[in-house]
Amino acid sequence: MKNTLLLLLITTAFLSCKSNPKKTAADSSATNALSDSSQALIKKFKPIIQGVWVKADYINKVIKTKSPAAAEDEAIGITVMNINTNKIKGDSLVVNAGYGNHEGGDAIIRFKTGKSPGAIIFNGGDLNYSIVNGDTILIAHLKDDDTKKTKTIRYVKALNNEPDDNLGLGMDYLINKNLVAGNYVMTDSLGYNSKVSLSALGKVTGMPGFDTFWISDDIGGEPMNNLDGFTFNIYKKTAKDYTFKIVADTLTLYDMKANADSTEDILDKMRYKLVRIK
Repeated sequence: MKNTLLLLLITTAFLSCKSNPKKTAADSSATNALSDSSQALIKKFKPIIQGVWVKADYINKVIKTKSPAAAEDEAIGITVMNINTNKIKGDSLVVNAGYGNHEGGDAIIRFKTGKSPGAIIFNGGDLNYSIVNGDTILIAHLKDDDTKKTKTIRYVKALNNEPDDNLGLGMDYLINKNLVAGNYVMTDSLGYNSKVSLSALGKVTGMPGFDTFWISDDIGGEPMNNLDGFTFNIYKKTAKDYTFKIVADTLTLYDMKANADSTEDILDKMRYKLVRIK
């Protein structure tokens, strides 16, 4: 068995050598030129694009309305993407992307010159960046599948790094940070007061039995999924779902119930009122 395997390996190596024609000087020159061009683009873009990026129009509307449900019309296309530049292979990078706050998928970056000046190729379109007041914004020019027209989409950075199996962390971070992160005096439905803290990373302190929270950004498209969701201890047996309203410095959590024909949720009893400590 060993002799047969050895003979097979020798034969394979011989055939491989015979089937590899010599590269011409022109071939080598073209390969090196392409490599030099791609390497220059990698060197330029790598420190800029690393991180987790969220669609600017979506998160800006969430902040303005204080409601992911109200910003649902902006949750189209790629809404969040994790660009891990450690995974560059050759002149390409597969990006972990979230589409419409609902479906996970991929996007492809090619470190080759795009159509726009200074841009690289991104999902068949272009990707570039701008720096305004010290903040970096990624700018994608992508063709709309319906209208066939090119759309400009801007992305803001949420985090520098994120686990590949938790794409939503960057989106959650920006929503939490801008809507609810902070310290509060909480009053429950029985009138008891306590001090509570909510962190941008979804941690809860001061509420016995609850240690995490999650604000839903995947809203609409189905009956009974029309209100802003606020879940404590998601994915645990102790999980508890509420909806919420933010008015000035007050965050109020409510139970939900079905309307008369069970087509959508409506507000029910108030459970917790949290007033921000200034």
